[in-house]
Amino acid sequence: MNDRSTAVAASAVLAFVAGFALWPPRHVYWSRVANALGEPLTLALVVVLAVIVGSGAVALLEVRFAEFAAGGLIAYVAGMALIAIVIEPISPVHLVLYGGLLACFVLGAAISTR
Repeated sequence: MNDRSTAVAASAVLAFVAGFALWPPRHVYWSRVANALGEPLTLALVVVLAVIVGSGAVALLEVRFAEFAAGGLIAYVAGMALIAIVIEPISPVHLVLYGGLLACFVLGAAISTR
């Protein structure tokens, strides 16, 4: 992508959608998978998928690492604000879970950059 702001915006949208798809608030389908495979293997699967998303974003969209990381951070802040407003969670665990997804997205982007 040529335009820096377009690349950041596209990265933000991708990270937001991917985060929602991998760990949808209130509808975490991974609990059923964890019942079958076990929790450690299920979390490893989520991590691998999130790393693939980050790697694929940088490779396929031709977005620079910094632009993807900035877009991911924007998506994280927007998503956490939406969760706080819409769902009104009792605990802050969502901050850690989605922060972990963002870290995996960025790790994948870094791997693809190297």
